[in-house]
Amino acid sequence: MSKLDPESSEARKSIAKEIPDYGKYEKLTDRKSTEDAVRHYLESRLSTCSDDIKKIQEAALMSQMITTWSDLDRLVSSFSDLRYLIRMTEYGISTFFDSDVIKEFDLSYLYTLEKTILDIISRLDDKIARFDDAIESGMLSDSSRLTNEILDDLSAIRDAWEERKKLISDFQKLGLV
Repeated sequence: MSKLDPESSEARKSIAKEIPDYGKYEKLTDRKSTEDAVRHYLESRLSTCSDDIKKIQEAALMSQMITTWSDLDRLVSSFSDLRYLIRMTEYGISTFFDSDVIKEFDLSYLYTLEKTILDIISRLDDKIARFDDAIESGMLSDSSRLTNEILDDLSAIRDAWEERKKLISDFQKLGLV
């Protein structure tokens, strides 16, 4: 097997530090548990973000900040939809999880996609904290802007997840087995 490129190798190391039980996709015995670890971690992180948004929503409701209600409803719904997508992803007839032959070049992209998702989620923490600060200080003009930024990030996570799903689903079609 060829070596992973430096960017993918760093991505894999970074992911392994962040996600408990994250193994490698190269070893057949680790592949399913690594997939489970990724899903569980992403769902947990998105759930935490969603819970933070719900707390902000409660504060906005209690303070009668009517202009933020629809923004917050959209955010709660979007987090829920993304968590559901991750939880319910199926890979069809892909042989990815049972094949003894996987080329590391193809895994480079998988590691890069996963790192991209984790980086975006990390940015969400900061944006949610700024949203909370804006609500607490009554800076409602920032509400719509921050909502759109968070929704853009959720869309980027969805796109990266869909690309990851396609890569794994199409494993057999790519001629890798």
